[in-house]
Parts: sequence; C-alpha cells; structure tokens
Amino acid sequence: MTAAVRRFMPVEPGGKIRVVATSSPFDTTLFNTGISFLERHGMRPAYDDAVFARTGYLAGEPERRVAQMRDAFRDPESEAVWTARGGYGALQMLPLLTPHVAEIRKHPKVFIGFSDATAIHSFLIDRCGFVTVHGPNITTLGQIERSSQRQVVRLLTGEPDALRIAARQMITVRPGKAEGVVKGGNLSTLASLVGTPWEPDLKGSILFLEDVAEVPYRVDRLVTQLRLAGKFAGVRGLVLGDFTYNDRRAERSVDPAMIVASSGLPASVPVMANFPAGHGVKNMAFLLGAVATLDTGAKTLSYQVR
Repeated sequence: MTAAVRRFMPVEPGGKIRVVATSSPFDTTLFNTGISFLERHGMRPAYDDAVFARTGYLAGEPERRVAQMRDAFRDPESEAVWTARGGYGALQMLPLLTPHVAEIRKHPKVFIGFSDATAIHSFLIDRCGFVTVHGPNITTLGQIERSSQRQVVRLLTGEPDALRIAARQMITVRPGKAEGVVKGGNLSTLASLVGTPWEPDLKGSILFLEDVAEVPYRVDRLVTQLRLAGKFAGVRGLVLGDFTYNDRRAERSVDPAMIVASSGLPASVPVMANFPAGHGVKNMAFLLGAVATLDTGAKTLSYQVR
C-alpha cells in the first residue's frame, strides 16, 4: 500500500537534526567529523547514547534502534532525522516500525541517508507518504567531495537550484524524457525487500540504483531478481549511480548496458548512467518520494517541488 505523498519540508536555519543509528556500528572519528560539519553549517545535531551501541555487527539490538527512530520523529523540536552509517540492520527494523506508522505520519520530518538506509527510505515513502533525501550518512560527510557537501546543505535548506542535478559526466544509455516519483537506492538492499511485506512499489517511478563492491555477475543476479519479481514493470525512467568494484586491486565500474539489458526495460524507457551518487566521493543529495523529470538530452534530474 502506497501512502499519499507529502511535500518536501526544508530545514530551517539553526534547525535541530536528530542523528540515529539504524544499521552497523561506526567509527567515532568519522562520526564526530560529520557532527562538526552539521554544526559549521548552522544545524543543531542531537543524539543520545544509544547511537553508540554495539551488538556484534549491529549498532545495538533492533528494538533499541527502532526506539531511537520513534524518539527522533516524536521530538517536537527536530526537523530532520539523519542516519549515522549504513552497513546492515535497517531491514530488521521494518517489522518493529510497522505498528507505529500512524504515529510516524503525525510527525513528518526529512529523513537523510543512503546505502542500507534504502530500506527506511522505502518504508517512509510507501507506508508514510514522506519525501526523503538520498544523501551522505553522518560518517561519510567528511569523505565526500566539496560539491557533494555543498549540495546536501543546499537541498536541506531548500535552495531552489538544488532541486536540479546536472553533471557533465552523466552518460545517456537510452535517450528520452520521463516524469515520475523518484524511488530506489542501494540495489542489494532493494533486492532484500522482494518477497517481504515491505517490497517497494516501483510502478510509475524514476528508479535510481547504485551499489558498491559488487562484481558484474552479482549485479546481474540482483537486477535479474528484481526483473523476475516484476519490479521493473511500469518503471518510467532509470538512473544508475556509482557501481564501482575492485578487480585485482584496480577500480572498475559495472557496464550500465548490462544492467539495462538484465532489467528487461522497454527500449522507450530513458536511461541515464554515471549519476553522481553512491558510495564514491561523489554523492550528491536528491529527493526520493518526489516527482521529477529525467531528461537525458539535458543530462538533468529536475524536481517540481515548490
């Protein structure tokens, strides 16, 4: 069931940002760098000690991570909820978050993150009708290039030019224009949702996909799984982000033509590759759950948010 989509709500100057750990434990030095970044840009980050929990490969038990999320959304002062790190663990939270959908809907806020946070994005868009931000996690804010750092601040504060992403390095795989609600995120995480009650609704969407350290045959397998599950049916446009992996110590990228072929998308669906988002140093922030236009001729993804 897909909820009615809400409008994007920018963060006010000096706005309070609640930081939560939804997935794996993190490096505290990288975390502190990210917190300092928010403070330098006039935001007020806040978090409790639960964010530093560690249970094996998880940032605490799922109940503890869900409690953080609920507290962050219920906080009347906070304007946004930002993930500390990706990794793994967000999938475990979905059954525990579902009974609280009505509660979360009453407190709409911007949710920011990427990678494993894709599961939370999908949940908030389809179940709660939120517009979210696919962008760097707190622990990656200090590792991305400056243009990506500037973009996430500009987008969160509602600067109009941040609603149009254009980059010369983008590659047209299939030409055309398409309009739809932007959805997607990390390919591996999306595939893990297939067959669950939280399987994403991608019909009518401009679908964004990215992944890291997945060699071509594994990407092919994941894309084929989505195709066999019917997830590409009705997709209006495809945007491919960073798909780098290491092959004998050399950094390579998965061929976007292979991804398109495995998707089974009709030839009329426009496809843009090399979009500047994902696990690399280029990780431009953009909206999920909002209507946008993909224009391969202009090499742009533009939103109609006002």
